[in-house]
Amino acid sequence: MQNNRNNFQPDELDRLLFEAFPGLVMRKDLTQTLRGMSKAPSYVLEFMLGKYCADLFDETAVREGLELVQEEVARYIPRGDETEVIKASIRQRPPRRLIDLVQVTLDERLDSGVFWASLVTANIHNVNIHDKTVEQYDRLLTAGIWCNVLVNYDDSYRYRGQTYPFVIQRLEPVQVGRVDLDEYRAGRARFTRDQWIDVLIRTMGYEPAHPALTQRVKLLYLVRMIALVEANYHMIELGPRQTGKSFCFTELSPYGTLLAGGAVTVPKLFVTTVGRSAPGLIRSQDVIGFDEIAGSTFNKDDDKNLYKNYMESGQVSRGTITVTGEAGFVFNGNINYDPRQGMEADHLFKPLPMTVSDDTAFHDRWAAYLPGWEMPPIKPEMLTHHVGFILDYIAELFHRELRHAGSYGNLWEQWFARPEGEWSERDRRSIVRTFSGLAKLVFPSGEMQKEDARLLLELALELRLRVRLQLHEIDSKEFSLTSFSYVDRETGESRSVTIEV
Repeated sequence: MQNNRNNFQPDELDRLLFEAFPGLVMRKDLTQTLRGMSKAPSYVLEFMLGKYCADLFDETAVREGLELVQEEVARYIPRGDETEVIKASIRQRPPRRLIDLVQVTLDERLDSGVFWASLVTANIHNVNIHDKTVEQYDRLLTAGIWCNVLVNYDDSYRYRGQTYPFVIQRLEPVQVGRVDLDEYRAGRARFTRDQWIDVLIRTMGYEPAHPALTQRVKLLYLVRMIALVEANYHMIELGPRQTGKSFCFTELSPYGTLLAGGAVTVPKLFVTTVGRSAPGLIRSQDVIGFDEIAGSTFNKDDDKNLYKNYMESGQVSRGTITVTGEAGFVFNGNINYDPRQGMEADHLFKPLPMTVSDDTAFHDRWAAYLPGWEMPPIKPEMLTHHVGFILDYIAELFHRELRHAGSYGNLWEQWFARPEGEWSERDRRSIVRTFSGLAKLVFPSGEMQKEDARLLLELALELRLRVRLQLHEIDSKEFSLTSFSYVDRETGESRSVTIEV
């Protein structure tokens, strides 16, 4: 651990980022030092680091701040084996402060309905929580929120003859208080395009100077982040294990959640229709990752149709209830081969559940197919010791600002045009959304040069074309197109985008 801190040698990009965004950046080697100490995601740990390690270039101050954070992590973030110890301490010396993931459920069987909180890491359930707190933070009812909580003991709370003495006295979400898009854009103006891409890569915890991180790999890393800035963005990535596919859902943002195949249920995802109806994750999350999707199943055709309807329109109906959401779906799956070296299936959607693997209408709703086999396996030497944005800051800026900044998807049209009749409407929407997401990430002001737009447009075309090629493998009559093109307005030249796999 000490070696990580001693390895920090600030470079020009570190100093520029620190000057442009004072108080909003963090040394990623410090995050790595803390990551093994608790189950808290990185954005929680960096929120804590931000309070005590403000001067990133003063090693004495950093060391002292890190020790304070380590003490807070040990004292306030529970371990799974401490449940009974924590419960006893709350009873004997109330109240007790904890930093934990808080989730809330409604028990409609009691009186007119009672909210119960669960302290997930502490493994303490049936904790009393005030209705107003749940109304203020409705995400507690879905994915939950990491919070500073003060837990009291009061044995006067009784329901149907049973005592439920644990009470949340105060709750504060772990998140930054303010983000400003104009300030963010002004800071971005001090960087070149490639410098800014490197800033985002370091923010994710990777070192852009590592030889495995070519410009193409960096851009593919950014594609993984699109659903955090672009509403209703749906993509699929199949590739080897250990390439960081789930990072955006588990570490980068509280507005992303990762569901294992067996944990996916229609009520949890869309809307509960039993008892008091409640919207599911599509209303509270920006992106929902489906992990190990190859091992999951869709229970029936009705379930599959709900996915298809939502991915097409952003809304879904169950019974008399219609729910609209902005969450993107990202399907992640593991394949243990490089299709460029030989196919092990007749098409690359074959590893998905049988109910959808050959369903072209389902797959046509993907905006992009990210070629996960091009992503390098994560190795320790690929992790950065340099400075990136504090994760809870960038997550809030993506969620509150860039996600609602409107579409950047037509910016390329001042230089380029699409050939008439070549793209389907789904092709057009997909390409526009991918371009818009990349533009928001790399050019948040919306200002770019022609070759910048070409770079992003060709990647957007390629990733949608990867979807179209697999549709062609399934049904070549309906999906005959195997290349995309665009026209340079200035020269009249038509350029084609083609790929083999």
